[in-house]
Amino acid sequence: MTYDVESLRDVYSAQVATAYDAENFYISLHWKDPIPMGNSHDPRYGANKGWAGDAVQLRVKTDKISHLTAWYYAGKQEPTIQISHGKSLTEPFGGGETQLYRTQGWKLQQGAEMAFLKDADGQGYVQEIKLPWNVIATRAFKAGEQINIGFELLWGEADWPVHRYADNLQPGTNSREFFWDAHAAWGSIFLEPKGNLKLPTPSWLQISADEIPTGPVEIKYSIPQAARVTLAIDDAKTGRRIRTLLAAASREKGAHVEKWDGLDDEGKSVEPGQYTYKAIYHDGIRANWVMSFASPGNPTWTTSDGRGAFYGDHTAPQAVATSGEYVGLATPMGEAGQHLIGTDLNGQRLWGLANRVAFDGGRISLATNGKILWVANEGKESIIYRVDIATGKYTPWDIKAIDASGSEYGLLELKIADPPKQDSLVHEVATTPVSADIPKANLSGLALRDGTLAVVLTRDNKVKLLNSETGKITREFVVAEPRAVVFDAQKNPIVLSKGRLLRLTADGATPFSETNCADGFGLATDTSGNVFLSVRGSDQNVKVFSPQGKLLREIGKRGGRPDIGTYDATGMRNPAGIAVDSKNHLWVTEETTNPKRTSIWDAQSGKLIKELVGTTGYAAAGSINPFDPTMGFSDNTVYRINLATGESHPTYSLSQSPVLNPANPQDGADLFPPATHNITSKIIKRGDLTYIYTTGSARGANELHVTLWDGKNFRSVAHLGQVSGRDLENEWAKYKHPFFAGQSGKIYVWIDANSDGRVQREELNFADVQFEGRNINLRSNYWGQLPDDQGTITYMVNGGRGGDAVKDTLLQFSFKSVNKAGAPVYDIAHPRIFKISEPLIKPDEGMILGGKDGRIYLNQNPVLSVDSSGKIIGTYPSRHVSVHGSHTARAARPGYLIGPSSILGTADMGGDIGEVFYLNGNLGENYLFTQDGMYIQTLFKDTRGYFDIPQQAVKGMSFDATTAGGESFGGNFIKAANGKTYVTLGGTDARVIEVSGLNGIKRLNGTFDYTPAQYTQAQTLLQQKVAQTSAPRDYGVVRAANPANIDGKADEWPELLDDNSKILEIQDSPQQRFGRVSLRYDDNNLYLGYRVFANHGTMINAGQDPRLLFKNGDVVDLMIGPDREKPEGASAGDTRILMTLMANKPVAVLNQKVAPGAPANEKFDFSSPWRTIPFGRVAVVPQVTMATSPINGGYFVEAAIPWSVLNLAPRAGLKLKGDVGVLFADNGGTQTIARQYWSNKATGLVNDVPGEADLTPNLWGTLTLQ
Repeated sequence: MTYDVESLRDVYSAQVATAYDAENFYISLHWKDPIPMGNSHDPRYGANKGWAGDAVQLRVKTDKISHLTAWYYAGKQEPTIQISHGKSLTEPFGGGETQLYRTQGWKLQQGAEMAFLKDADGQGYVQEIKLPWNVIATRAFKAGEQINIGFELLWGEADWPVHRYADNLQPGTNSREFFWDAHAAWGSIFLEPKGNLKLPTPSWLQISADEIPTGPVEIKYSIPQAARVTLAIDDAKTGRRIRTLLAAASREKGAHVEKWDGLDDEGKSVEPGQYTYKAIYHDGIRANWVMSFASPGNPTWTTSDGRGAFYGDHTAPQAVATSGEYVGLATPMGEAGQHLIGTDLNGQRLWGLANRVAFDGGRISLATNGKILWVANEGKESIIYRVDIATGKYTPWDIKAIDASGSEYGLLELKIADPPKQDSLVHEVATTPVSADIPKANLSGLALRDGTLAVVLTRDNKVKLLNSETGKITREFVVAEPRAVVFDAQKNPIVLSKGRLLRLTADGATPFSETNCADGFGLATDTSGNVFLSVRGSDQNVKVFSPQGKLLREIGKRGGRPDIGTYDATGMRNPAGIAVDSKNHLWVTEETTNPKRTSIWDAQSGKLIKELVGTTGYAAAGSINPFDPTMGFSDNTVYRINLATGESHPTYSLSQSPVLNPANPQDGADLFPPATHNITSKIIKRGDLTYIYTTGSARGANELHVTLWDGKNFRSVAHLGQVSGRDLENEWAKYKHPFFAGQSGKIYVWIDANSDGRVQREELNFADVQFEGRNINLRSNYWGQLPDDQGTITYMVNGGRGGDAVKDTLLQFSFKSVNKAGAPVYDIAHPRIFKISEPLIKPDEGMILGGKDGRIYLNQNPVLSVDSSGKIIGTYPSRHVSVHGSHTARAARPGYLIGPSSILGTADMGGDIGEVFYLNGNLGENYLFTQDGMYIQTLFKDTRGYFDIPQQAVKGMSFDATTAGGESFGGNFIKAANGKTYVTLGGTDARVIEVSGLNGIKRLNGTFDYTPAQYTQAQTLLQQKVAQTSAPRDYGVVRAANPANIDGKADEWPELLDDNSKILEIQDSPQQRFGRVSLRYDDNNLYLGYRVFANHGTMINAGQDPRLLFKNGDVVDLMIGPDREKPEGASAGDTRILMTLMANKPVAVLNQKVAPGAPANEKFDFSSPWRTIPFGRVAVVPQVTMATSPINGGYFVEAAIPWSVLNLAPRAGLKLKGDVGVLFADNGGTQTIARQYWSNKATGLVNDVPGEADLTPNLWGTLTLQ
């Protein structure tokens, strides 16, 4: 029993058998468990928590109902069973409790017995149970009868299961979530008259049809054990890879015959001749969580209950508010990380919310009374909205508004001022010190007391007082450049204005304190009326004033922690929003990213109590020093990590960005600041010197930076790239510096000559490099390049400045020597230029990484392995490279690469296997390969399918069935000095995962002939395949005999349950189905019935903003518009109707990209950091009727959409362009993880709001009204 045989059979599964006789019922379970028999709950004191560790729960229905929880208490090596009895056969609980304790050995009370035996390899155990019939029934059951038992399998060692699975369900049921109550779903156990039953081979042990190669050529081999086999065919003469025939396919022990159809990986016929086969086999590569760093989350990943992970990624912490038991924390904007969170007083996250408008957020401020959290966030709009601080649910103001349909609703967003001139302030925060400059934000402070909300408007030179419920303005003060506000005990605002603290009363503004704080930022008060002020500039701490304005003390080391250098936890850096909690602890958000930090201090003594360090930047993750695995890197921060205990803390901060000195244009000192991790990194050693190589991406892709760790400091020692002569912004802004004047287009290298880590003009060298008589450009893929183990850097080349890509040539700069400053010396004027035997693709989204012995790995299509001589030693098909490639990918399957972007590293396993290299993927999977391009295995799960989300972090827990997440760009793969292999990944954390099993890989090889006769047979097979063309995407919509009754019952839609009916199929294949849809119409409505195949049996969507429901969980979708010849972009009439549940109530949202005459308040821009797609109309349409209910294997949705909503007039023969689809939620219904459609197959995108919102009628099918 397991929900994923491929990933979990050897990790989280159980082989279950039952038997019976006249006196007893017997159950045997052979568990697979990486930490076996680890239940820590003593039956004498924690019997009701026995399910929270390794245990089986048996849901038994005989002539009564019993719930048995059976486990092995590790503390005393003791078997125990707890039984909860049902009140009746329809009331599963309420009949009393029984506890069966050990009497002797494996014997228990009431004649029961239970024994355990750990597997020899320590990766599982056997559990055998004997239950007298009188324990679970009032009589003995006999042959020919049946009972019902549902099995609930649980794994865990702490106080909550790390994995759970329920099975043996009745046909047609899927109630796994609340299995203990769903007694009608518990499956049947048939009591047979004889034993030794011959059962059919389960489907998961049978080789699927898609996995069986066909063809006239037979390749024979034998393996000594059941294993996963990869088999490739090479040309015997040239060694060129022809075909990967098997990719980690499951094969049983013994002899096998694989068939080949004579085609290569591109589907082209190859000539008869001699060929070799190479094979590798292994019994599974495993991923186990070790620890996480660079995040204060517990756990550090997002969980379905909202408690995992922490706050935003793109920006640093800026706001905090607290009252009672809760704390609100915020960064201005987040993408993978939710920017606004609620925590308890210990910093345990309770919930999180995304920005109200995606990728939009500037200055943020918070205020709370312990029940409601007021949020002021100035991006494209200056608004204040409200949230329940305990739950994170939006709480409207006591202001009534009218929507487009005329319905009344509570206003959530209160506009407080005119919007700022710039589109968004998101890029103005968290990256540079504010110092004494006036912030560009207008809405820059909030305070609350006794129902009055004070609002700071800096540019307007005002402080407004509002009723905190109605938003009504009760008073305004004119104040010069206010920045922050609090209330004193008399409810008078105290305001930071131009570096001075002022008290605002009915008589006007008076000085609160004589202390001048030009670098002041945030204000807070405690219960004694003391006023706290965060100060930046040279002080970098918090000042504490008495209620009368006297400076009492300072909290935090004056001068703060260094921006660059050894980390000092006792100092702050760029303190921002502050608050004092009910324990008299001062919370300080610090606006830095090296690292991000919220620090907690004793407000009286000034002692540091706790620091909440992290999160990482977007998809940044981290890396580990393979030569010293106690050293970790993430986001310009060095950490000391303990892989045994899971503890970590920062030890060193690096500069956050290049610094140009406008006062001295000749000062290029900080053009190339040190770096230790940027997406990924590569660390090499020369003698005792450790060099950290990082590369850029996008504009910075052709750059490569080298940082030296000298045992005390991190110092830049080299930087290589090519000068851009155009568009000198962002990464290329440094080329405006006078040092680069006149050098446009030249290759350059900076090598530190005097050990200061700073750039002097004489340390920069420029060169033109020629190839075949003309200057060439360095050519990089989007994710850059990193060197081999000796420091040799490999580039592709362009022929001449702006010339075409040279398709078969590589260029290398070698690490020649080490100079007296410890810097690597590169001679850019004399590179090695050589040709390879495989075409290189045009600049794309891949990457180049060097390995051991001069090998080069190129992530492109195909993936290439190149030896030091330039010979191709391995290729592998990769048809969906990186982000944009993944958008066209079909469902995941072994060996199918989906969106590989970066090569995260290599690990030398020695022996026959040699080096292993590691590719990430854009939709949650990662991929392992041998040095000669043999696919080893996929790690982790596709985000578009089902995956496990552990609710707690337990060292050693399996991560095989988890996902690496969408757009998980960053990370690092190493073999550490301790002999273990690790990958570091994460969404907003650096998640360290041990990868095991690579040492168990074995190789096979052989030679065979492909004859002319076999070639002829192969051609015949090929012609048969070509003849199998796909049917056109056309569908006839039948006229309904009667109007549909929209009640959520599927009885009016029998065709949805009939697999032979001709309706719309949303699937990759009959084995990979996502949904079935039927359409009907009458004169008034278009009717739709959806059958959705989902692991959860109900539609779930946690969204609170109707415009963005397609990002927050399950949705069924209709796209429809007038038929046009060769439609390109959307035009008037093209409509999308998204239907789901919001707050458990049906809702339909209309999206029209082009909507002439639509109300202005229905216009909406769907935005990401790199683009915006405006829509003319996005609105809830209450005229649409929709209902949903569970159905076998998923859920059912039916809807009636009035033709008037679609602005279409139905008639027989009318042709329309259209598509139907299903959007799938994660387990918690908090985010959309997959999009699947009938016609449009380019729907792999799940990490880009505008792309997911866009309408593409050119990819829709044709709907014809019958």
